[in-house]
Amino acid sequence: MANQAQTGQGTQQTPPPIPGGASYYVAIDGQQSGPHNKAGLTDLAAKQVLTRERLVWEQGLSDWVPSGGQADLQDLWTITPPPLPKQRG
Repeated sequence: MANQAQTGQGTQQTPPPIPGGASYYVAIDGQQSGPHNKAGLTDLAAKQVLTRERLVWEQGLSDWVPSGGQADLQDLWTITPPPLPKQRG
């Protein structure tokens, strides 16, 4: 047991991020909003609050950047709603 305790000392590592669990902060009207997960960002984009020009920040970035330049947010700009149902009549 002593070996187990010794090998665990000083080697704690941060676990990898959860897939899809990235959190972004969004600059809205001069205020920091968030953190927002991908579902929250999708909702903001659908409401046209989050645009390509809106500034965002996530851990690892040195500064706020336009959301349109973030590779992992590109699908927010290509979301297409399904076709409308056919009308009867």
